[in-house]
Amino acid sequence: MPPAFGAVFLWLMATILWWSGWREEAPAEIPHWAVGVFLAIWPLAWLSEITAIPGLTINGAWCWTFITVVLLACRMNANRRWLALSTGVLIGSIYAVMSRMAFYPSGLSHYFDPWGAAIVLGWLSALLLRNVSEQALAISAGLYLSEGISALLIAASGSVFEMRASEWMERWWIALLFSQLWALTVKALIEFARKWIPKIGTRRGGQRL
Repeated sequence: MPPAFGAVFLWLMATILWWSGWREEAPAEIPHWAVGVFLAIWPLAWLSEITAIPGLTINGAWCWTFITVVLLACRMNANRRWLALSTGVLIGSIYAVMSRMAFYPSGLSHYFDPWGAAIVLGWLSALLLRNVSEQALAISAGLYLSEGISALLIAASGSVFEMRASEWMERWWIALLFSQLWALTVKALIEFARKWIPKIGTRRGGQRL
């Protein structure tokens, strides 16, 4: 699937999941209306192009995501914000290495780019951070860092760097959705264990008596 269609498909999936129940799992620090506004404006921004300087245009969805992440970071506690940013640097470095490995001929190259590396990015953010706002900030910081590293490497080689917003947004949605899927799955398993393990122990105890 082309990255442009992939990003739109993943946005649609996120919108459906949000309004079908994921909003109930969101932390109190994220207003539900703010997420609704972000999701509603995102496809409109996706269709627009913003001219930053003559000869350089940036996709509107990329800018809209950047603005939203900055506002999200401003609402967070300072300690949690810096923790999320430092985590973003860590996972962004890992993501950059994995993305570069996709260019080398190996049997693993097909798993790294683009889905595999983005899934690992989302999985690491879910493991290291506790809520969706911190994970979104870390994922965004990691992808921005990776994009910057790629730009520096390409510029050092004498080539012209071309930012592909569709690929960036596709990976952003993949990482964010997988982080939430992982977090909700772990939460469901913990709740299941808390509910059934005491009952199993009680039944075994009754049999022994």
